[in-house]
Amino acid sequence: MALTQEQRAEVIARLEAFCADRVPAHARAKVRLAFRINGSDVVLLEKRPRFRTNIWGDTEIAKFKYVAIRREWRLYCKYSDLKWHGYENLPASRTFEALLEEVDRDPTHIFWG
Repeated sequence: MALTQEQRAEVIARLEAFCADRVPAHARAKVRLAFRINGSDVVLLEKRPRFRTNIWGDTEIAKFKYVAIRREWRLYCKYSDLKWHGYENLPASRTFEALLEEVDRDPTHIFWG
């Protein structure tokens, strides 16, 4: 089930602010943050120019999934197998913001390295 219009608007507002704040202005020619929303999935992306081109490539950083039947958000990370796995250090949350804060803090270094 897709996010409601309210949920979508909140997620977009929070992620736009997060992406703008996380990367300093002087570094935006080399790295940017973005996101995509598909149904109930929200994926945070890091964008960098590919070697010797003007084409920007995406690296998926974190995935947030809203489970409507449980009214909760779940956080996923990628391991070296490049598959999404449930993030074990934080249980599901009623708020998107709590999971985004965990990605920002990254206590396990799984999101930002």
